[in-house]
Amino acid sequence: MKIEPKAGEKLSILIVDDEDDVRETLKMFIEMMKVFEFIVEARDGSEATRKCQNQKFDLIITDLMMPNVRGIEFIQNFKQQEKREKVETPTPIVILSANVTGEEVQKAIHFGIKYVITKPCTAEEFIQKITDVLIRNKRHKIKVLRDET
Repeated sequence: MKIEPKAGEKLSILIVDDEDDVRETLKMFIEMMKVFEFIVEARDGSEATRKCQNQKFDLIITDLMMPNVRGIEFIQNFKQQEKREKVETPTPIVILSANVTGEEVQKAIHFGIKYVITKPCTAEEFIQKITDVLIRNKRHKIKVLRDET
């Protein structure tokens, strides 16, 4: 299923991962979707927190195991910030993790995270998951295109 932004909508995404090659690969996958106008990167939870204070995102993708501020701490801080700001529609967060059964993932689920992508993943798997998340959470900003088969 393909999607595109509705007229006048400019979607933004934040990629949080300490590995340059992972961020670069995800950015390439995201660019293939042709949905996001703004693709912002952060190397850890601390940098991600700073970027979230200056900009609102339509979607956040974060690794959990990172130096400095880990992904779970970033998620916790971000969710608290949204609560303080009384955000009506919380920003969807997708966890990117090699260990989906780990304690960190369970903590993230406790914080209301519903979406997990297992590392490594193919471009097709990644794009499908992100498309599903956007359809469920950002329907007011995107439109679903009919498959031409």
